[in-house]
This record gives sequence, C-alpha cells and structure tokens, in this order.
Amino acid sequence: MAEEQVLVEQGSTRITSRDVQLAVENFVPEQGRAELMASEKRLRDFVAQLFAVRKLADEARARTLDAGERWKIDASAERAAAQVQLDHLVDRQPAPDFDKAAREFYLANPKQFVQPEQVHAQHVLIKSEGRSKDEALALAKQVAAQANKDGQDFAKLAAEFTEDPSGKANGGDLGFFARGRMVKPFEDAAFGLESPGEIVGPVESPFGYHVIRLVERKPEGTVPFEQVKDKLVRDETIKYRRMMIGKEYERVGKLPGIEVDQDAIRALVKPLDFKAHTHGDTPAK
Repeated sequence: MAEEQVLVEQGSTRITSRDVQLAVENFVPEQGRAELMASEKRLRDFVAQLFAVRKLADEARARTLDAGERWKIDASAERAAAQVQLDHLVDRQPAPDFDKAAREFYLANPKQFVQPEQVHAQHVLIKSEGRSKDEALALAKQVAAQANKDGQDFAKLAAEFTEDPSGKANGGDLGFFARGRMVKPFEDAAFGLESPGEIVGPVESPFGYHVIRLVERKPEGTVPFEQVKDKLVRDETIKYRRMMIGKEYERVGKLPGIEVDQDAIRALVKPLDFKAHTHGDTPAK
C-alpha cells in the first residue's frame, strides 16, 4: 500500500492522499471518477474544496457553539451514521444479477430504445450582421456554387467562409442530429437531402444563410443493448438500493416496543391561516 501523503496543510488542518481516495469513493459517482483523476485541474479543485470544508469544520469546532449549531452538527453526524448502517444492511444481502435485470428491462421496453432517423451534416453559415441581407445572400450563393464544384473540399470551404464560431475549427461539421434539434428551415433542408455529398443552399434561418452538405444518414432503428447496458445496470442498481432502503425504513418503523404519542404530534400541527397567505386586499363589495 502506498504511503499516505499530506497534500494540503495549514495549522492542524490537513488533507491526505487517503482523504482524497475516500472522498472520491464516497462522493463522486462511479462513472465520473476516472475522468476526475485524469484531470490535474479538476483534481486540484477537488482537493481545494476538501480542504476548505475541513478548515471550516475545524473553525466551527474551535469556537463555542450555541445549542442550535450543536444540534445541526449532531443531526448531520446522525444522518451519516444512518447512511453507513443502511449501506451495511443492503451490502450484506446477496445482490441480484444486475446485468440480467438490465437486459430484461431493455427487452420489456423496446419503445424506450428506438433511435430516430438522424442525419450527419456540415454547413457554412453566412450572417447578415455587418452587411445587408442581399449581400449575405449573394455571398451564400457564391459559397454554394463553389461547394457544388467537383472535388471541392467542403471542410476547407467552411474554414474559410463560415461565420459559425465552432465551424472554422471543425470544418462546419455538426455531427449526427435527429429532428427537433435544429431550427425548422435548417432541419427541413438537411433531412431533405438523400445522397452523401449532396448540397443544398442557401437556406435562410434566423441565424443567417446556410449552405448544407449531407455526410451520412442513419435510418430509424433500435439502440443496441451493449450501447445502453452500463446506464441500465446503474439504473437497476439504484432501483434495487432504493427498494432495499425502503424495506429497512419499513422494518425500523415496525420494531417491537415503539411508543408513539399521537396526541403530542397532533398538538404540533399548525393549520394554515389562508387569510394571512392571501396577497392584496379583497375588493369591497
């Protein structure tokens, strides 16, 4: 086992490599841990946050707390202890086969995994800002004429002419998108293209004039199970844990010897004063 290292220290407050390991395991969703640990900036920010929390906690413990403040700290510790016990009770039970449960859910809910028709397109955007609408249209027509020439590299054309900020770097590539993702004039034109390499434009939208090139079409189909398996397994795991935790709360609520003073609880009830919650004066009759 690697030696525990002190990463941040100020006075008696310190954060060690072991603290970071435990915090990642307990506070970061499993699917995000590798990404966090692979980024020096994100890891530094995470360590800084851990240190700030611990320093503030140390400062709180160093002063005289009033009864309300002590209750907040005790209540937080109590909730943490309850969660530890819930995890212990759930984890000691034989876990179901989550892979099997995920596949059963996938097969039982085919409509949830229908992937709509998609197109993959590139575009050049010519804006009207800084020029007249006629000038923008004329430039868009010029771009469209060049795009339709044999052997024209559309990505280079986009890098030269497009006024979409991201388009200059990626050759106007929009990737795959389904209906409902783009403004309607653009969407109608893009989905109207049939053959890869086919070009349409200028197409007017609220953003300006577009020259659009079809890269590829994907017909409607079913998302393969392997593509959604990890998410479904996580969903089934969460569903199982919630069910088991619910059972534990139910078990505790039925423990023998529990005494409840219903009258005392009823005495705490404070009916709403609807008049006090009404805003404005009632008009005189």
